[in-house]
Amino acid sequence: MPDHRTPFQDSLDGWAEAAVPVLQGVARTYNDHITYKDLATRVFDITGVRTDMLVRNLSSKLLNRVIHLCRERNLPALSSLVVSSTDGTVGPGFDAVLRAAGKEVPGSTLERERAAAAERLECYRAYCPDVPADAVPQLTPVYEAKVNPPKKEAPRPKPVCAVHGIQLPATGICDDCA
Repeated sequence: MPDHRTPFQDSLDGWAEAAVPVLQGVARTYNDHITYKDLATRVFDITGVRTDMLVRNLSSKLLNRVIHLCRERNLPALSSLVVSSTDGTVGPGFDAVLRAAGKEVPGSTLERERAAAAERLECYRAYCPDVPADAVPQLTPVYEAKVNPPKKEAPRPKPVCAVHGIQLPATGICDDCA
């Protein structure tokens, strides 16, 4: 039977094959991740094959192939290491990882990102030699800052005169007591 694959499908297979070791390299550094654009650039450089397709359109196709390669090779979900540069999320395309593993698809972005964090931790445990024994799944720093913005310190109370109950001037001496 003749092969009806298009050159793009062949390129996609090559990019996915190139993406796996790139992602394994990312997983060698605890809490590291890579952006969609950086992954695309790396696989284009490795394979010498490029496309004019928008990265966001290519990424879903590429990571779908990576998901299947990881499942076939009994590898952790390496696609969990790929996040958006703007918000640090894996995005809704990550649901395919969960579906492929027979896991429940989260109902919210935060739940999805927590599931991706758990999968990233499995990647680090598989490839990184210095994962802390007590490591827990972590959101990317960009998304963590969005979900849990740093708390602003409450303003310190201004000193008040104990006799008159009014705010002290910069000198620290009550004008009425002086």
